[in-house]
Amino acid sequence: MGLDYRHIVLLLLCQALCLGLGAQDSLRLQKNFKFTDGIYYSFESFQRNQPDASWEEVQASVYSNPQNFMAQVEYIQASSALPVALDSLWGICLGGIPYVRLPRGSVNRSLTVFAGLRLRGKICYFNYENEEMRSVEMPVYIPNTDFVFRRAWVDREETILYEKILHFETGEVLDFNPYNLRRWIGDDERLVQTLDAMNLDEVEEKLFKCLLIYVDRNPVNIKTEADD
Repeated sequence: MGLDYRHIVLLLLCQALCLGLGAQDSLRLQKNFKFTDGIYYSFESFQRNQPDASWEEVQASVYSNPQNFMAQVEYIQASSALPVALDSLWGICLGGIPYVRLPRGSVNRSLTVFAGLRLRGKICYFNYENEEMRSVEMPVYIPNTDFVFRRAWVDREETILYEKILHFETGEVLDFNPYNLRRWIGDDERLVQTLDAMNLDEVEEKLFKCLLIYVDRNPVNIKTEADD
């Protein structure tokens, strides 16, 4: 028994709807979204998931550690045989994970350092560690007693963790703390109220969870030329 035109039209509409939903999902920036590997000269290229050059188009010396989401680049040589100015890069992508270039001096490394986006979404998250000398107050005891007769400041090397958030719609980067996160989640009134109701201990414990909730509840799409 053949299909009449109404069934054909219905099938075509269903196919178009499924294709449209599939295309929309392919543009949705989810927290584990895999970006296209390559070199990104600008934040705008990253927004579009369109690297300015693929790794096949250049020669490069790159050291990456997927476990700590860090990468170091010694050099990138373009096909024109001219070296790429590493400080001119916005970031790179390795294995689907975007790495943001850190400003010189952020870490004690001679090579150019990039930090991977551990969370992708409307608000992205990355962090990095650096060994730094910090002055620490130390008690000085009288020998063979527990009596502290003075305190002294001693320089010690400590591992400092820096946490950052990146706004996918603007490219702005801020320190990850309650104040800055609250600024960026203002369009989610329920989450703002939840954050405001927490005490200091709860905020410290649940701040990243609040970020995860916001990213899940407030999806954003990869930018396209039509958005310009």
